[in-house]
Amino acid sequence: MKLNISFPATGCQKLIEVDDERKLRTFYEKPMATEVAADALGKEWKGYVARISGGNDKQGSPMKQASCYSTCPPTQTSAYCFEETAY
Repeated sequence: MKLNISFPATGCQKLIEVDDERKLRTFYEKPMATEVAADALGKEWKGYVARISGGNDKQGSPMKQASCYSTCPPTQTSAYCFEETAY
């Protein structure tokens, strides 16, 4: 898995590739905007905190930030996306 780690204050950006699934467990099943300790990535990341700001699953679908309640309401679509016409 490739991780793109950036520090917006300075514009610094680093792309790392992690093959060890044990190191990546801390990032799995986390929603966007969650802060995660980066200690699991190795000694050089000890003390750093990463915020998840995006990603893709194995099928390529992007992550979406959404408010989820105890029961998630269905996504609403605009009325003008699809209109039935009577012929």
